[in-house]
Amino acid sequence: MEYDVGKLLRVLKLSAQIILENGGETYRAEETIDFICKSFNVQEVESIATPTGIYISVSIQGNDNNTLVKRISKRTINLQKIHSVNNISRLLSLHSITLDEALRELEHIKNNNEKDKYSLLYVGLSSAFFTVLFGGGLLEFFTGLFAGILVGIISESFTNLHSYHFFSNTVSGAVIAFLAIAVTTLTKTGNYNPIIVGCMMPLLPGLAMTNAIRDTMRGDLISGMARTTEVLLVAASLAAGAGVVLYLAYTVNILS
Repeated sequence: MEYDVGKLLRVLKLSAQIILENGGETYRAEETIDFICKSFNVQEVESIATPTGIYISVSIQGNDNNTLVKRISKRTINLQKIHSVNNISRLLSLHSITLDEALRELEHIKNNNEKDKYSLLYVGLSSAFFTVLFGGGLLEFFTGLFAGILVGIISESFTNLHSYHFFSNTVSGAVIAFLAIAVTTLTKTGNYNPIIVGCMMPLLPGLAMTNAIRDTMRGDLISGMARTTEVLLVAASLAAGAGVVLYLAYTVNILS
């Protein structure tokens, strides 16, 4: 089977990159690379995927090696993109599409940043119902709804500014705590604790923690440690933002 090695490497790179950038496990990225290479009868393939980079080396006939390295600088969660990459890898294995067609599809998936127009509402509703789950009432529900939508807007703004997650989460935690304290203080009713905890729940990296445990159990220690560090950093930044506001509120005797 004749094919362009450069195009094959680009397909492998894009497939693994999309998986890692959208919440996929490192072993899934490596298995996708091996799966595609096997369908093209590649003699030797070695791949190492971490949350921050991909290293791919292929040898078509077992003689010359072709190597590619890709830095991963952003990470989010979009399981639909991972599903689309899996479909493309299956089509490639069946030779239902060519490398050129796969490249076009992968580029489209990578650059497609369209979001559901109701995504902010979903974030708000998630926060609102979490406040109820943690013991909040009607006031806490609507406060959580508004705070969740506002935090979603803030997160998107920081993403567009290419800022670090630490600053985004710190500001989000501070905004949540400020709104919770302000509403319950002005209305002289309700409890700010369910609002703070409930609105933070959608921001906590549960999938990253699951992947960290899964990678560690599979022996991918570097990936497991990196994801665990990321989880702890997110939790610490949220706590720092909320903690500063709570400290100031106690300092000026708004809370007692």
